[in-house]
Amino acid sequence: MGLNFRKSIKLGKGIKLNLGKKSAGISVGVKGAHYSINTKGNQRATIGIPGTGLSYTQNLGKLPIPGLGGKDSKSSKKSEKEKAKELEKAQAQVEEYNESMQEVKAIHTEGVEPINWNGNLIPRSVSALKDRVLAGEIDAYYEVINITEPFKAITDFGSKFEIGTDDPSYMMAEFDIRGEEVVPTKVMTMTATGKVSEKELTKTAYYEMYQDYVCSVTLRVARDLFALLPVETVVVHAVDDVINTATGNKETTTFLSVAFDRQTFNNLNLDALDPSDAMTNFTHNMKFAKTTGFKPVEQLTVW
Repeated sequence: MGLNFRKSIKLGKGIKLNLGKKSAGISVGVKGAHYSINTKGNQRATIGIPGTGLSYTQNLGKLPIPGLGGKDSKSSKKSEKEKAKELEKAQAQVEEYNESMQEVKAIHTEGVEPINWNGNLIPRSVSALKDRVLAGEIDAYYEVINITEPFKAITDFGSKFEIGTDDPSYMMAEFDIRGEEVVPTKVMTMTATGKVSEKELTKTAYYEMYQDYVCSVTLRVARDLFALLPVETVVVHAVDDVINTATGNKETTTFLSVAFDRQTFNNLNLDALDPSDAMTNFTHNMKFAKTTGFKPVEQLTVW
C-alpha cells in the first residue's frame, strides 16, 4: 500500500499552500467556497453549504503555467521545433531557387566528353564510325550525334535543336530559345523573420539574365559539337517564335547568330567567363538592350 503525503500551510487570510507528493498548489477562498490550482495547471472550484456537509466541485481544466512542466511548456517546445523546421524549409527553398538562377547562365560550364578521332581511346559506341568520320562523311557525323545525344541534357531547359551541314569542315545548329519557360521573372529572398519573400525582377535584371541564358546555351552547343566532331567552325542560331504584328501570326525569328572557330573557342576559360561578353570573341549578330531585350537579326552564313 502506497503512502500519500499532503500538507497545508496557511499563508494568510483565506490562502493556503497545499503540498503533495507529486504537486503543489494554492487554494483561495472563504468557508463554503474556494478556488484551487496546482503546479500541473489543474484548476478546481468548490462551493458548499455550511452545516450540511453538501458541496459541489467543478474541474475548470488546465491552465498553462510556463516553466512548470505544464501543457504550455510542451506547447512552447513544440512551437520552437515547428519554427525551426519552417526556417529550414524556407532556407532550402531559397537555396534551391538561387541554384536554379545560377544554372540558367552556366549551362556552358558542362558538356560531353571530347572524342579524339586520331587517337586510340575512342568510345566503343562510336568506334565503328572512326574511318568514316575521318574521311569527312557527313552521314557519319549525324550518326555520332544520334548515338551520343549531346543536347539531351539541355532540353531540360526547354530548348530543341536542329543541326545540318553540307561541308565536313563545319556544322550549323539552330535551337529554340523558349526563354519564358526557363528564365525566372521573380527573385526569392529570406526576410528577417525567416519567411520567403518573392518580388518581381526588374526589367533590366530579367533581360540581362535572359541574354546570359541564350548566350550560355549557344556556347554549350558549340562546345559539344567541337567535342564530338572534327569540324573547325560551328555556327549557332538562337531563334524564337514571335508574333508578327502585321499578320498576327507567329514567325520564327533569329535573335542571335554566332560563328565559332575551334582555335579561339579552345582558348576560352568557360568556367570563368561571362556568356554574354564571350560573344565578342567571335563573329556574331546580336542586337540587345538592357531595357528591351533582344531584337531580330540576320543569320550568319558560312563562307
